[in-house]
Amino acid sequence: MTKSETKIAGRDAKPRLPRRMAAVALLIAGTGLCLACYIAGIVFSTNLPPFLPPAGRELQPATTSFRLAAFGDFGARVDSMEAVVRAIGNNADFAICTGDLMEFARETEYGHVVAELHEEIKCPFWAIPGNHDLGPLNSLESWRRFFGQDYYYWSYGDSLFIALNTATGKLPAEQRVFLRQTLASQRERYRRCVILCHIPPVDLRPKASHCLPAEDADAFRDIIAGYQIDLIVSGHIHQYMEGTFAGVRLVHLPSSGQVIRDPDNRMFGYAMLDFTADGGIIVKQIDVTADTGRERMEFFASTVLGAKPPIFGAGLALIVIGSTLLYRHDSATARIPRPA
Repeated sequence: MTKSETKIAGRDAKPRLPRRMAAVALLIAGTGLCLACYIAGIVFSTNLPPFLPPAGRELQPATTSFRLAAFGDFGARVDSMEAVVRAIGNNADFAICTGDLMEFARETEYGHVVAELHEEIKCPFWAIPGNHDLGPLNSLESWRRFFGQDYYYWSYGDSLFIALNTATGKLPAEQRVFLRQTLASQRERYRRCVILCHIPPVDLRPKASHCLPAEDADAFRDIIAGYQIDLIVSGHIHQYMEGTFAGVRLVHLPSSGQVIRDPDNRMFGYAMLDFTADGGIIVKQIDVTADTGRERMEFFASTVLGAKPPIFGAGLALIVIGSTLLYRHDSATARIPRPA
């Protein structure tokens, strides 16, 4: 090899080392992303039992007094949710969440939230979906896997409970039939009747309308007319309020983690409902904490890494790019003349 050829080979070889390092870095990054997605999918695809509701069942039929804790709207902010659930402890006979347990409604996020609930909840617990629990496609697939039916009725003691799914902002035709038939067949058997939903039939705040459209609210009103409904409990408003709808007492629950809309109370909490032996229902707002937050690493893993298609795809793309660059580098290096 001549001196000029040696110089050219040297000049060509020097920049190739950083290129090879860049290609290897892309391969490592892509492999790391793919592995992280795979591991997150395993960790947050929980095998814990679902919180299935007691649909159609009669619980404690001889009971005339009991306590129900109602909370909701924490949007995967498990720090405040855990504080609320710990405050409830064993002080209630059962607890109900009126929706918005999730933020993005990914299946791995469901796994994360359900695991945290299993760690903290001490009493029987059931839920109904909120708008954040359905995701962009309004899908109930993950909900039903982890929480069972999305609308149902059951009884506890001398009281009938009817849980509706208003998460889409509607009272769908099939639920109108369900509500009408349930009241017709079950109401007269019980002393009290409570209806639970996420989006309420009416927003009790002045000049606010985070509620069902007028047509759906009118259908709701028409169905319950003629029946004694003792209480309607809703989420979605993020502010504890009491009022009436169609002559029925209506309670909006406070937020348990999502943005608080109450200008006078910046505490996350829940409501305790005391069903008394004389047939009354005493509702009390319970403030728990001013702090909220997420277990950030678990939330990131369950919602970002757990969203396999985009992140896993990005990892694969990095692997392909890195492999291509590495192949080109090694091929070009092999063609460089060696010094004699």
